[in-house]
Amino acid sequence: MAGLLTNSERAEKRAAVDALNQQVMRRFETLYEQGLGGKSQHAQTHWSLAKHVGLPAFRHEDWHYTPLNSVLNTHYRFSSQQQMPLNDTLALAIDAYRVVLVDGRYNAELSSVDTGEFQVSLLDSQDRLPDAVNSEIFLHLTECLAAQPLIIQLAANKVATKPLYLLNISSGSHDLDSMNMSQYRYHLTLGNNSQSQVIEHFISLDDQAHLTGGRLTVEVGDNAQFTHFKLMTENSQAQHFAHNDIVVGRDSQVKSSSFLLGAGLTRHHTSSRLDGENTEFELNSLLLPQGNEIADTRSYLEHNAGYCNSRQLHKVIAMDSSKAVFNGMIKVDPKALKTDGQMTNNTLLLGEKAEIDTKPQLEIYADDVKCGHGATVGRIDDEQLFYLRSRGIDSQAAKQMIINAFAAELTESITIDGLKQAVMASIHQRLAEV
Repeated sequence: MAGLLTNSERAEKRAAVDALNQQVMRRFETLYEQGLGGKSQHAQTHWSLAKHVGLPAFRHEDWHYTPLNSVLNTHYRFSSQQQMPLNDTLALAIDAYRVVLVDGRYNAELSSVDTGEFQVSLLDSQDRLPDAVNSEIFLHLTECLAAQPLIIQLAANKVATKPLYLLNISSGSHDLDSMNMSQYRYHLTLGNNSQSQVIEHFISLDDQAHLTGGRLTVEVGDNAQFTHFKLMTENSQAQHFAHNDIVVGRDSQVKSSSFLLGAGLTRHHTSSRLDGENTEFELNSLLLPQGNEIADTRSYLEHNAGYCNSRQLHKVIAMDSSKAVFNGMIKVDPKALKTDGQMTNNTLLLGEKAEIDTKPQLEIYADDVKCGHGATVGRIDDEQLFYLRSRGIDSQAAKQMIINAFAAELTESITIDGLKQAVMASIHQRLAEV
């Protein structure tokens, strides 16, 4: 049959992919040796894990819909830090404690001198960071290649009076032979009975291609309240790979929302564990790929204790010839009685050639639970469009209203004005030609 490979052709392709993967791993090893390398036990551990996991093999299930050709055929280098002057206009207009990393390195000039209730320090060579909730190759690469991982602590019984704003600025290079790579690593510990808001913001310094790796791990104590927002608006030439972990204690309230509104290739994971009872957990994302962009978002959630509620809402607006991928997993441990977990993926296709691949999944090993998942894929409703047109609204404005209403369930939940304005501005900019 046309399109199917013979066994010999399959073996040849597998061998070719394996050879290329080994070549790329040798290039990553050179970067590892240029960076922390043998100076950090943490980096050594994750480089060993990266070699063990390896890059995706031929037709690897988890990477089947996210081609890595642009990554495998690119030579990377760390930035030489020869960049244009920086200024405050790059930051969101919000009242927050600001921590700025430029090309993966701490920038004291742009960062707040006072970080209030948060204690911020560089990772010590002997510090131990938590194991991954659900590992993959780019997670390990970020762990071993990040130049200056930061440790952030909020003590027990502390209420942060301002959000913590993590601004990550990546620069590109005019060198046609190699691409800048920047890795950002934060570990956040929130004590019992604490309250905090954290914003991750990823931007490009220029319009040149670059690769960004991001990793935020959060340990949320008992009876804590934690709200997390991520905004990514890197340029259309960028490659963005991120993997966040959230581990939650008992009686806590946690909400994490990601707005991935940029980059030519995006792969974003959030892996979470609910380890204590009576936790309320919410995980959301909004993707808006355009042109030929590929945006892949993944969630992995373990319910390991009883009487916890989780809600996930992942929305995609796919334009032009873009491609979006969603893969979600909820696992319920045998001990997690009275679990209530719901996961929804809704997609709006705006382009004739736009594509979405969605795979919500459940693994339930406990009785007396309530879990569900669902996915919808559709286009702009003709009846809604006709109704708005009949009220004198032109076609483009009517489409914009329908699209904004589709995204509003997530954008209206943003409680920080400057962040909300930035998210809405990015959405409107992307939808300008719809």
